[in-house]
Amino acid sequence: MFSKPLILVFFLLAPLISFGGEPEDVALTDAVVKNNLAGAEQVNSADQTIQGYNKAIEITIQSDGEQIVVDATFTVPVKPQLVWKTLTDYDNIHNYMSSVQSSKIINRTENILYVSQDSIIEIGFFTFSFESIRQINLFPFWKIRERMIKGNMHKMEETTQLLLEGDQTRIAYHATIVPDMWVQKLIGQVFIEAEARKQFQEIIEEILRRERKRVRYQHGNNKLDASTVRPLGLSR
Repeated sequence: MFSKPLILVFFLLAPLISFGGEPEDVALTDAVVKNNLAGAEQVNSADQTIQGYNKAIEITIQSDGEQIVVDATFTVPVKPQLVWKTLTDYDNIHNYMSSVQSSKIINRTENILYVSQDSIIEIGFFTFSFESIRQINLFPFWKIRERMIKGNMHKMEETTQLLLEGDQTRIAYHATIVPDMWVQKLIGQVFIEAEARKQFQEIIEEILRRERKRVRYQHGNNKLDASTVRPLGLSR
């Protein structure tokens, strides 16, 4: 029979012993365990930050009967670089914004893009289609200016600014729109605000989705490959 001290020593060493008939990658070092725990804490911390942050969107709409001015501001708990990647991913905007049917970069010269977009807006039983080609000037990673150069609205100019506030990014949006008069009379300010709020909410959700994906990907890359770790203790 084993004495108690010997049994204790055996169980302490057992996870570190590599036997001749078993591969060495069965044994994990403390570094692997600690790294996995640290990575899990990082993922959980990121999730808690995302879930707990204030998603309030401040929007003001002004109209003089001809021109509509939209101002909006909100924050997201990520750095400006990730916000920038999301907002400038024009070829994929239709995948996360429900009102955009298609979006494609048709020309690019350094930081000047030309993007073709088709969108729809539903008002009760009515559906309105909007087509546009936009000239977009990029000022990485803090400002995006958009101007409609072709489409079925008289005018559409937008400016989006990214402002770093601690660990968050404030997004400040300003737009000047001159639609067809009959459209403006039909939709009204209440609908414009509701539609703008929905679009901004979809942008926020996509930014947060990408942040979760980034953190989990980073956590996966930071894991030590157990198969490359030589076991401590007894060797073959």
